[in-house]
Parts: sequence; structure tokens; C-alpha cells
Amino acid sequence: MKSIIIRFCQSILAFAGFAKVQLFFIFRNGMMHQQQPNVKVRGKSLAQKSIVLIFTGAIVLVVAVFYSFNNPSNNEAVSAPNIIYILADDLGYGDVNFEIQGLNKFSNPHIKTPKLAQLAQQSVVFTQQYASSSVCSPSRAGLLTGKIPNRVNIDLFISDEKDNDRIFLSGKEITIAELLKEKGYSTAIFGKWHLNGADWNDPDAWTGKTGSFPKQQGFDYGMVTKENPHLTTALKKNSQKNPGDFFDLDGHPLGVIKGFSSKIITDNALKWLSKTKDKSTPFFLYLSYDAVHEFISNPDEYNNMYTTGDPDKDQYYANVTYLDHQIGRLIEALDSMALRENTIIFFSSDNGPEVWRTNPASGRCFGTSYPLRGQKRQLYEGGIRVPGLISWKEKIVPRVCDIPNVNYDVLPTICDFANVSLNSDLKTDGVSIYDYLLNNKPVERENPLYWQFEKRRQNWELKGEGYNQRYVGNKPLKEGIPPQVVIRHNNYVLYAYSDKVYQKPNSYKLYDIEADPQMTNDLSEEKPSLYEDMVFKLEEMYEDVNIDRVESAREMKARFN
Repeated sequence: MKSIIIRFCQSILAFAGFAKVQLFFIFRNGMMHQQQPNVKVRGKSLAQKSIVLIFTGAIVLVVAVFYSFNNPSNNEAVSAPNIIYILADDLGYGDVNFEIQGLNKFSNPHIKTPKLAQLAQQSVVFTQQYASSSVCSPSRAGLLTGKIPNRVNIDLFISDEKDNDRIFLSGKEITIAELLKEKGYSTAIFGKWHLNGADWNDPDAWTGKTGSFPKQQGFDYGMVTKENPHLTTALKKNSQKNPGDFFDLDGHPLGVIKGFSSKIITDNALKWLSKTKDKSTPFFLYLSYDAVHEFISNPDEYNNMYTTGDPDKDQYYANVTYLDHQIGRLIEALDSMALRENTIIFFSSDNGPEVWRTNPASGRCFGTSYPLRGQKRQLYEGGIRVPGLISWKEKIVPRVCDIPNVNYDVLPTICDFANVSLNSDLKTDGVSIYDYLLNNKPVERENPLYWQFEKRRQNWELKGEGYNQRYVGNKPLKEGIPPQVVIRHNNYVLYAYSDKVYQKPNSYKLYDIEADPQMTNDLSEEKPSLYEDMVFKLEEMYEDVNIDRVESAREMKARFN
């Protein structure tokens, strides 16, 4: 629309100049006739011809403006690209093989991800992509709102049994979907929601006072599960095979669906895309897979691809490959529908990999964060650093990016792509990386990256080497605890600890994350000035974030009084 208005104004100015010239000739011709009354002109007078030209020009201008409004130029068309965000669940930093020559990351030789590898060749590959939390619900809140998730009082995975909708993404929060919908986008979600603890089998809950359901948060189409399709009402019966906990966005249960969840999610997304493809309206599609979260299950043909000697490990690897295949189907469909050239594709994971054997269901969780330290539920790098890609065919130059970014940067970045102006009242924490993606300009931040996870778990015994490295959940270590708050500035991370939850940290450790990825050398004494500056900044941000957290918690509680 902006470019159409510009073209309209340019046309008006051009026509005004043309009319000015013609009127000049009319005036001059009239003066000449007054000075030479005996001179005759054959046919129409010059004044008559000029008036005809002005009238004709006006008609041409009207037609041109009408055409501009109904046939925007190529530049206008690409100003509103389609956007797809693909989110895996518990996929570890070391769980993919992007097959990028010369890159010593994302190259797991044990797991086949050929479709993601193909996409990676056409993408910006982020070696320092972060989730906004080390567990699912807060990470998803950070992604959709552009905020540090603790601000909205979501700092732990929302329990289906315990929270009873006392913790939820408040309806007052503005999501990516709401912003894009207001801009004219068609919005859809397929897969995992996990942003409230309501009773999904109660129809009244879907229009209830929390405002925490997908349709209340800007999504018009789709099918969703409360947590995972096998972790809610039919916990004892369901797995990724024949899931029974999908709902449409009006709250109608869809019952048991034959097949495996990754394919079911993809099938339904493709059906929606096929109905959307011929419309001039751009779309936002949020594909929130439950793979590779426990309970893992796959078609036999995928299980048979692997022969590690451990059937549980084979199934985990197969689950990654099955997810990869479904993503490949999506990319192929975009190509066949001629949508790819005007579609931006994001891919990432909600947090680090589940810890093997933390409970009976995680016996197949063979994910790895190699070469990083830590896994899910920890603020070590392996709990929050995840694979990340952004692709826009022929628009974004494929390359490897070492610039740190976090999933709460997604909202401002998407808004720049969609030409959505952000209201400063939103108080987002993310920064747009739009100019980096399209113009390779530096990413500038006013504040460090920030994480807060108060209800942390203990450290675990590390087993294996290389891409066989993983932590063992049934072997906790007595010594040491993970940090509760972390900030990152350039290559440095500051870890903060306190004796109680939601209490200002009282001890700190400083690391150079690039030179010391396993975080074994505390630089607090070696770099005292940097240490003091980062402690000051962490404490300042901690206070600011938790003022908002307390206010959000108060508002949540007030809804039930």
C-alpha cells in the first residue's frame, strides 16, 4: 500500500506538470490571437487541443491509479511475504546433520536429516541460535510475544494436572499472529500450544477469561494439542502413534487420529495451504511439532533405517528423520504451489534435548547437545542453544552466521518483513535482525541476552563422547547446581546464583563462551571491570523483568477472585 500511495503521488505531480505546460500554451496562444486578430488557425485551435490533452491525461491517470491498486508491482508484492515458523520439540543442538562443508557443527554422523540439509544450503544457518528458556512453555511464550518469558509469569512448563489454568499466556499479551492478522495476514497453527493449563474438554474454557487459547491470540485456522497429543487426557493410551488429543480452534475434540503425529500435523497444514495458495492474502503458518519429545513412536520403515544395537536409540534417531521427512514434504509442496519464492521459512527448537532416563518415558530420549555443556532444564548452553535456520529463496543470501540471537528476536524481525509498526507500549525485548538478513548489517542490542529459570534441576552424570554425549537422568550429581539467571554480552556469559527462588542473585561466574565452551575457567578475577559491568547489568535487568513478572502474576490471580 505504501508504494501504491507513492506511485499515486508521483502520478499527480507528473500530471500537474503536464497540465501546467498545456495551460501555458493556452495562455500564450490567447495572447497571440489578441495581438494578431486577423490570423486564422486551420482545424481545432491550439487551446482546444491542449484542453483535449489535459482531459485525456486525467482519464489515463485515473486508469493508472486503479490499475496500481489492483495490480501492485513486484516490489509491493514481496513487501508482504508469507511466513512459516517450524518449531521442533526438544531437538538438541547436536541432533541434526546439515551437511555443510567446513562447518564443525550440526554434523551428527549418526542421524539422517537430508531434507533439513537441503534447506540449510538455502538458508542462513545460525550457530548461536538461542531459545528463550530451557523448557517448552516459557520458550513458546518468548517466541510468540517477543518478550523475556518471565515478564509474562511463564517460567516453567505448564503442568496439565497442577496449574488448572492458573498459569497462562494472558489475553492482554500481543502475539506475532495478532500483529500479522491486523496487517491482513491469514494465520494458522498446527501442533502443540502448551500456553495454558485449562480443562480443554470444557467448551466454556475456550472462550474463557484467560484469553489464552490460539483463537484468542490471533490464530484463525488450525488444529492444536494442549501439551503434546499424548500427554493430556489419554496419557496412558497415547503416543505419537494414533494421537487422541487434537482439537480444532473452536474447542471441538478431533478424537483419535490414525497415523503418527508429525505426519498428521503436516497433512493438515498442507490441506490448509492448498486452500490458501490462490488467495492474494499473505499467510503466517506456525508449525509446532511435538517431535522429538517423549513418548517417541515411528513407522517401522524409519525405525529400520537404524541399527545401533540399541532399539531405543534407533527409535530416537528415526523420530528425527521422520520429522525431517515431513518438513521436506512441506518444502516440496511450497515449490509445487509456486509459493516458495515469496515465503520466509524459520526453523528451530524450543529448548535443548531431554535428559535420558529422567523418567520411564524418556528411555528413548537419546538427544545430544554436543559440543555444548548441559541439556534441557538447565541454563548451560546445551539447554538453551539450539539449531536455527532462516530461508527466503533468492532474497536472503545463504551463509553461516555466528551472531548470537534468541527466539524473542523473531517477533520484531517478522514485523519488519511484514512492514508492521511496533507500538512502544508492547515492551518487547527482542531486536530485529532484518537488516542483517537482507543487507548483512550488524545486529545492535541495547541489552544483553537474558535467561531466568528459577526452578532448576541438578547436574547429571555425563556419558559418552562426541555425538554420543548425553547426560544420564537417573544419575544426579551431588555437587554443583546450574545457574538461575544468565546474561550474554558479546562472547561473555555471566552465570548468577541465589539461595532461594525469586531472590536477587548473590554469587556470579564469568566465562568466555567462545574460548571456553565447556565453561571451566571463571574469569571473574581476571577481568574485574567486565565482571562488575555485567553484574550491574544483570541485577538491573533482573529487577526490571521481575517487576513485570510480579504484576503479571497479580493479574492472573485477580481473574479468579
